[in-house]
Amino acid sequence: MKLVNLLLVLTILSMSPLLAQAEVYKWKDKDGSIRYTDTPPPSNIKQEAIGSKKGSKATGKEPLAPVASGQPASAKEAAKVPMSKEDRAAKQKQSNAEAEKRNKQENEAEAKRKEANCKAAKANYETYKQGGRVYKMNEKGEREYMDDKDLQAGLTQSQKEIDENCN
Repeated sequence: MKLVNLLLVLTILSMSPLLAQAEVYKWKDKDGSIRYTDTPPPSNIKQEAIGSKKGSKATGKEPLAPVASGQPASAKEAAKVPMSKEDRAAKQKQSNAEAEKRNKQENEAEAKRKEANCKAAKANYETYKQGGRVYKMNEKGEREYMDDKDLQAGLTQSQKEIDENCN
């Protein structure tokens, strides 16, 4: 039994290096951002293989940007390189998509806020409509019971909040 367990452990240990052979590449893109990927970058970009003893291979991919004397060192130098119409159109399309995504997120957040305010206003309305012994907490943390005048004012205010937040 011990021999079987020993063989099983040795087999598992001998197979474990095969599972951890993924290469990670470190490289700078055309914007100067450092990227870490498991696929090699285009062949004209200087790269560094991390955690591997293998040499880098050419990918056959199209270069990200033309490289004559190396990548631009800063964003200012990158801005000096004229952009083609296609690049400008792609950049404009990307910025439009990002703006649209931001607007959508803002609209969703606004809708959630209005829904929460609507629920609270309806709950307040029902509380004031029911009447009875309704109280508020003052600054000292003490209960202050509302009279009929305060209940009517609260009912009117909660109806305004319902009109504003519930469509």
